[in-house]
Amino acid sequence: MNLDRINLNQLRVFTAVYRAGSMTEAARELRLTQSGVSQHIQALEGMLETPLFDRIRQRLVPTPASHSLFEHASRALDGLERGLESLRRDSSGSPRELRGRVTVGMPIEFGNNLVVPRLAQFARKHPGVSFQLRLGFASDMNRELLKGAMDFAFVDEFRLDPEIAAEKVYDETLDLCIAEDALKSAGRPKLDAAYFERLDYVEYAAGEPLLRRWLSHHLGARVAQRMRLRVRANVMDVQGLARLIAGGAGAGILPSHLAARLTSNFPGEGFSLHRFKGKGTPLANQISLAWLRDRTQSAATQALMESLRASFRGTGQSPPRKSISKTDS
Repeated sequence: MNLDRINLNQLRVFTAVYRAGSMTEAARELRLTQSGVSQHIQALEGMLETPLFDRIRQRLVPTPASHSLFEHASRALDGLERGLESLRRDSSGSPRELRGRVTVGMPIEFGNNLVVPRLAQFARKHPGVSFQLRLGFASDMNRELLKGAMDFAFVDEFRLDPEIAAEKVYDETLDLCIAEDALKSAGRPKLDAAYFERLDYVEYAAGEPLLRRWLSHHLGARVAQRMRLRVRANVMDVQGLARLIAGGAGAGILPSHLAARLTSNFPGEGFSLHRFKGKGTPLANQISLAWLRDRTQSAATQALMESLRASFRGTGQSPPRKSISKTDS
């Protein structure tokens, strides 16, 4: 039987390499030498008589056999870890210290401002747990969750793969912001298409998805679809977008919790922002906790997910709007 010829270290090293996509990163995580990691992978490939990774231009690309092995090995190892953890309970029945590494994905600004402080609190309580944090967009998180390269993630509104479960935890208010100096040249704000077509804009992605979503929310979908927007710059980073807005390059969408912190984020730069109120309720961006439905999670991952759920429970949405400028439209 193959089990008679394999050892757990080989599977442990394999799953680490698969998740990291790099023998160097896996060696760092496991505190092994890179050559040692390579030897484990070669031994496993030799025993299975099939390649697990293609080496293409100094990159490791998992083979179909690798995907299949990871699916079975990760579940087996996680199940074994949980079983061993259950045996390590003391006489009072309380679990011993949580241990393990948890990989968490999150949107950049939401993650840095609202998730990372909560992770720090958890880390102080559980020194045996380490973290790998990945910042990016929901499309990135969707892909990494499916690959098993991420334990769970926070994602904004995005059509996730059916294999991924999602649970809403927060409503983030999105504001259309502009520098006061840029606002003066555009004239007094009016909530109509003609006024907004006179503005310059900065956006995250081509096609102006967030700008058109804000305009659809406040002016109506048909009006927003027909509008011609002058987009001066695209930048896939909210801090970069904030600096473009603050520098007068154009109006753009910012989370309200960032807009309220801009003065402290860029101290001494002496700028002020105007936030357009729009019509009716502010535009909300739903933030959800997402994970692969059938994946077996470690005890550390389960504990962290529940801790984060509890910390967001009852928070509802972004902090109340704070006045950044003297007037709002």
